[in-house]
Amino acid sequence: MDADDVEGLKQQLAARFRQLQERHDLSGVQLEARTRYDRKNASAIRNNGRLPARHVLQAYDDVFGTAGELTGLGDRIRAADQALRLGELRARAEAGGGQDQDGPAREAEEETTTDRREFVQAGALTVAAGIAAEVSRRVASADPDPLTLDELDERLDDIGSRYTTMPHSTLTPLVLGGWRDAERLLDSRLSARVRARVTVMAGLFSFTAGRLAFNLGDDAAARRFASLAELYARDVDDPLLSGSVATLKTSIAYYTGRHTAAADIAGQARAGAHPYLRARLAAYEARARAAAGQHEQARQALRDMQDTVWLGEPMVGTEPFGEEMIHTFVAVVSGRLGDGELAEPHARRSLAILQATDGGYEDIGGTYNALAQAFLRRRRPDPEQAADAASHALAALEGRPTRTVIQRTGQLWQELGARWEGQRAVVELGERLQVHRQALPAGSGG
Repeated sequence: MDADDVEGLKQQLAARFRQLQERHDLSGVQLEARTRYDRKNASAIRNNGRLPARHVLQAYDDVFGTAGELTGLGDRIRAADQALRLGELRARAEAGGGQDQDGPAREAEEETTTDRREFVQAGALTVAAGIAAEVSRRVASADPDPLTLDELDERLDDIGSRYTTMPHSTLTPLVLGGWRDAERLLDSRLSARVRARVTVMAGLFSFTAGRLAFNLGDDAAARRFASLAELYARDVDDPLLSGSVATLKTSIAYYTGRHTAAADIAGQARAGAHPYLRARLAAYEARARAAAGQHEQARQALRDMQDTVWLGEPMVGTEPFGEEMIHTFVAVVSGRLGDGELAEPHARRSLAILQATDGGYEDIGGTYNALAQAFLRRRRPDPEQAADAASHALAALEGRPTRTVIQRTGQLWQELGARWEGQRAVVELGERLQVHRQALPAGSGG
């Protein structure tokens, strides 16, 4: 395999991509809108530049209806490029080995016996150096192509950026595919540096798979993935990954009614967690403490949440915990503590931010439920407005069944039914809720 072969395949991909783009009359901007991948990827293909990640090519195949043709060409280019690089490494190593062996042999014939002994020792080093070169080649060939690792990183970034907006049915194959790819790499021989990097990737894919299982109501699968992600985190001592796992474990405990356990998990994890996650863990602790009736501890955790908000760039794992989430959790905890008057303006403020910034459907649904709770915790409860807010929570899902929202709406509906069973708004909420509960694959609607 030589450079011309790699270049030829790139030209073949570029020509085919231009042909398909013209046939479908799609600009780079239109392709970006349809795939949600930056139009620079299309430009890179057309101009024989850096090859986009595999899942980007898969998205273009879907748009053009080419059944994996572009993805296959991309795989051939990566394989050819890797073969070319390994061939160059091997050639350089072999050329170096030959030069090392000739020099000492010629000089040894001209030296004294003492000198010959020294050169025998040098010759042994030369032989060992040849073995070292072979070991180096094996290590170099064992590590995956850097493009493969970059592709996994890009897949994680893409999943993270779209987790709160993409349907779970679309996310699931991307997450599980990434986890299996990372696991296959870990089963092979890797350098320590690459193994640590891949271990973190495998942990993040596993954590995200656990989140998906949890949101679809499959707690058994969520716990298994959480335990696995925790093992990955311990292997590399990664505080961001271990803190992310703690957010999942405390959520599972909270939504299965183990409120004190949920609070303890979040509270214990906060001290050693990455600063990026401390505000979220404090919020989860405050929510659980309030549900467990531990009012003063809930208020303290809420204060800690506001004091530890991350002000840096978003990181891979969970979503950023910004102003809208602060208002949401103040509303959630205040409502749990019986102060609907305080909860209501915070819920409304959070919704305004989320709707203005195209926030995630789970966050919007959860905040509508916090608003519904506020209407029920006022000195003069308003069941009609509460039922309307809870209905908006379900509507925010738009056919994307999400356990956290559906379960909390169910609890609010039960509370409404206990006092205002015959009201039309309450009856209609119950009918909508039943549809959403049935849509959860794991059948968990609370």
